[in-house]
Amino acid sequence: MTRVQPHQARVASDVRLPDLRIVPSGALLLHEACDPARVERLAKALAADGVLRNPPIVAPMDAQTFVVLDGANRVTALQQAGLPHQAVQVVDYDDQAVRLEVWAHLLQDDGLLVAGDAMAGAQWQTMPPEAVREGLEHGTLACGLVTAAAARGLRVAGEFADRVRALGEVVARYVGRTPIYRVPSADLQALAEEYGRAAALVLFPRFGKADIRAIARLPVKLPSGISRHIIPQRALRVNVDLALLAGPEPTAVKQARFDQVIRARLLEHRVRHYPEPTVLYDE
Repeated sequence: MTRVQPHQARVASDVRLPDLRIVPSGALLLHEACDPARVERLAKALAADGVLRNPPIVAPMDAQTFVVLDGANRVTALQQAGLPHQAVQVVDYDDQAVRLEVWAHLLQDDGLLVAGDAMAGAQWQTMPPEAVREGLEHGTLACGLVTAAAARGLRVAGEFADRVRALGEVVARYVGRTPIYRVPSADLQALAEEYGRAAALVLFPRFGKADIRAIARLPVKLPSGISRHIIPQRALRVNVDLALLAGPEPTAVKQARFDQVIRARLLEHRVRHYPEPTVLYDE
């Protein structure tokens, strides 16, 4: 009889459970920088709780490594804790249902980024808002800045890695100095009405999945809060015991133990699948 692994089992006849795996910590490659403050808070919470509630989302790069699509701070906190393994949800990055979107950053201070800022190999240029959006869409601009007074685009000379590095320099100029709101909209006026105050909107190019894989191999990473992956069947509240990840056993042994935990929850009717989209008001 063929044994069905828990991560291959079904909750209903047409629903396949998420692919949950135990993988070596060193196999996880980031495409975005972590937030040191959030990593510190996560590390304290993980140490206090002793469980990883929501596994990071990853996609295979090759037979040995994975790119982290969502969960850079969790991965970094666990790596800094010295855990040899991590629990992750593996998705097929080539699946069209796995979508890659981009956030914009809404700022309450428009004086942190100005056209006169000097950046090596980069130059802010004033242009119509439509030209900024077109330049971002076609990849001729590294990012854009829209305020009530003007719109600007950032042109960067050099290779792909230089544009990624420039984004890090731009975001570093305002992170920690003003509240940042991640928004999907590029309409500053509408955002001002919704948020009450919207001084500036930083726009980013729409990266492709091949770009994310390429960045994972680069020494420079995207700033936190730019890429936005839409993942169907996201596994939440898995509550993985960190003792499982910390032990000296090989990956296969830990995977077998993890599978047993998931199978027990299935038999106890503790696994639920909700097909409808959900809005959380206390995240």
